[in-house]
Amino acid sequence: MDAYHKVLVKIYEITGGKDNVDVDFADLLKKEGFFPSIEDIKSYLSSESWIAETSRVNIVRITHWGVAEAKRSLSSGPDPKTVIEKDTRSLVNAAKDLALMAEELSGAPSKDKIKAIESKHTAVGEMIGKVKANL
Repeated sequence: MDAYHKVLVKIYEITGGKDNVDVDFADLLKKEGFFPSIEDIKSYLSSESWIAETSRVNIVRITHWGVAEAKRSLSSGPDPKTVIEKDTRSLVNAAKDLALMAEELSGAPSKDKIKAIESKHTAVGEMIGKVKANL
């Protein structure tokens, strides 16, 4: 999601999708870290008719077009296939780390290594659950 859509979604969340709620645009952009680009972002959102400026400086309202675009942005989450690929790559790497840790344990057993293996084992189990949930 680009910066414009992130700001639009934040405005949508603040207003609850109501086009009669004022939003302090400058304050919002300060919180989100986009304040240096305030004029560019405001200009773009206005040109797309997603926000309407009020008579007060840096106070804006979301428009019905902005509400529709924010909803569309929120509904288009990450691609499930990409998420599964990323999660399975992480799982494979964690499993390899676990195997290496087990080999190190066999060479020089210690309680610290056992604790590290238990921790990694728990993490691998959590990753398996995450992949399973996305299938």
